[in-house]
Amino acid sequence: MNPKRKIFFINVIISLYSLFNRQRNKSVLTKNIEFKRIAIYSTTALGDLLFNTPAIKAIKKRFPQGKVFFVTSQKNITLVKGSTWFYQVEVWDNKIKNIHKILKKLWVFKPEITFILHANIYYDVLCAKISGSTYIVRDNFANSPTSLNRWLDHYSKSENTHIIHRKLRMIEYLGCDTTDIRMEFPINIAIPPKPTNKCLIGFQMGASKPERCWPVQCFIELATLILAADKNTDIILTGTQKDIKLEQDFLKVLPEELKKKVISLVGKTSLVQLIQQIGTFTLLITGDTGPLQIAITVQTPTISLYIGANPRHTGPYQDLHLHKTICIETQEDDDKSLPLWKISAESVFAQMQLLLQR
Repeated sequence: MNPKRKIFFINVIISLYSLFNRQRNKSVLTKNIEFKRIAIYSTTALGDLLFNTPAIKAIKKRFPQGKVFFVTSQKNITLVKGSTWFYQVEVWDNKIKNIHKILKKLWVFKPEITFILHANIYYDVLCAKISGSTYIVRDNFANSPTSLNRWLDHYSKSENTHIIHRKLRMIEYLGCDTTDIRMEFPINIAIPPKPTNKCLIGFQMGASKPERCWPVQCFIELATLILAADKNTDIILTGTQKDIKLEQDFLKVLPEELKKKVISLVGKTSLVQLIQQIGTFTLLITGDTGPLQIAITVQTPTISLYIGANPRHTGPYQDLHLHKTICIETQEDDDKSLPLWKISAESVFAQMQLLLQR
């Protein structure tokens, strides 16, 4: 179904629902209203969940007696299940065919206010409205259709600022303290200490989109530079099962004498184990992807590579002295599949040396 038809369909359903389920005597949403049953949606990627944690903390601090029903994705369930932050955690894939499952649980919970911090537009608003939530607050992105704003009581405006700042600005309207910008994990994770007798340099070669990936050949060139400069350094490859081809390509071309200095964890760690491993790294080299946000959260220095996307919006926002972003603009003659070719291994190595000297 194309977006216009989908929006029309959702508006019709919500309009019909509203005819028979009017919330009489509903006052205008202000910072003076207290809430005890709060629903929060964060149903997308790992990095998005971590971006949402400052806002979640602020909401919980503002409404300390409130019970939080947290709607998340299957990929993030490990980080939220059993967390003391939440009264109830449920998974929803943002698909209309499964909306009845989450609605049954929300109807029992009876949310008074719903915060949609990051979910796929269209069905998130439909779900929040039909759940019976009295108020709905949504973090809108620049490309979010405005035709569903009529069902929202408050929403963020497009700003040239970091996504964390935008979310905090949105909930400041409700009297939330927005001074804490630090990302945190909703569960306690014991991070091992960093080794003192060697450097561990992490390579995150995969990303959600191919255009966010630095080419394998560039990682090979960087590994050669790193291992030639310091024999007391190991390189750790991270990634999921879908990154195994990148791992194979890397090890196939890497000179044989350097392979003994490379440890691959690609496809071999759980999410919690990945977090613990990244916490031990001296430095992580990565594109704009979830492990970057993990490294920022555990205070591991990073060099992150961007093209087109603006690191001002999704890059490091805390402990800025630990992080370096390299960002280049897209051009007409770019390789559309791997535009990050234009960032050389030598330039990344130079920035790495500067970070490690601090």
